Amino acid sequence: MLAALFAGFALALQTQDSGTAGRTEPAPVAERDSHLALNLGLFRTGVSLGNSERWTGIRLNFRDAGVTRASGFSFTLWKAKQAGNRDARLTGIALGLVGPEAGTIRGLSIGVVGVMSHRDMAGINVGGGGLISEGSIRGINVAGLGTVSLGRTTGITVGGLGIFAKQGADGLTAAPLAVVTGGEARGINVAGIALVSNETIKGVNVGGIGIFARRQIAGLNVASLAIVGQGDVLGFNVGGLAVSSKGRVGGITVGGLLVSSKESVEGLTASLYRVDTKDLIGISVAPYHRVRGAQRGLAIGLLNDAKELHGIQIGLLNHAGNNPAGLRWLPVLNFH
Repeated sequence: MLAALFAGFALALQTQDSGTAGRTEPAPVAERDSHLALNLGLFRTGVSLGNSERWTGIRLNFRDAGVTRASGFSFTLWKAKQAGNRDARLTGIALGLVGPEAGTIRGLSIGVVGVMSHRDMAGINVGGGGLISEGSIRGINVAGLGTVSLGRTTGITVGGLGIFAKQGADGLTAAPLAVVTGGEARGINVAGIALVSNETIKGVNVGGIGIFARRQIAGLNVASLAIVGQGDVLGFNVGGLAVSSKGRVGGITVGGLLVSSKESVEGLTASLYRVDTKDLIGISVAPYHRVRGAQRGLAIGLLNDAKELHGIQIGLLNHAGNNPAGLRWLPVLNFH
């Protein structure tokens, strides 16, 4: 009977050393992670108190070091030993007074200070201070201060101050200060001050002060100060002061003082001061139109100036550079 009890319900104080296979001599004590744990269970399953290397069930530890796998419920008081938990995989519920840290995190992870993964994290991730991943962050991600991912963020990502996603962001991404991505940002992107992408921004994009992309900006784009794209700016665009692009500006565009493009402004355009572009296509309303190339459509303003007109100008003074000499400058109405 006693033997059966011990076999079915083992209470052991175990010390396991990882990474020693194939060594002829033991590593110095300073280089080895001690897996001292008081384990209640069988086949690495049950309840573990201490730094068990692999465990399924309930695991309570002061500080993780050299853990390879923990499934179920894990709780730690202190941050993981520096670089000592890079290969760990946490699955299930991982809680920490400072915060969970592992190579891969799956499930629900909550850290009072933060949560850190050296590869990626997925699930519901909450960090009182921040969420940090050397890879991707996926799921519902909430950080009191900031979220930093060297991969992509996917899902719902909210940063108390800011969000940085090196390879881009998908889904709902929001922060009261700034959202910065090195890759494409797609979905609903909201930043209290600035929304910045080194690639393209697509979807519903709101920058409290500005939106900037090195490539295309497309969708519903609103900023109180400026929308600036080095590529095309397309869709419904509202810039409190300006909408500007080195590519095309197209769709419905409203720029408080300026709408400008080095290529073309297309669609329905309005500004309180100036529309400045190479080609103007569609209907535009602004006090001053400066069209360095061809205007095709209707321009309504005070001064309308087009090098080449294929449409109508209505204003106090209108210039069509391709009209005959006596008809190039006309008041009220000009056409070609």
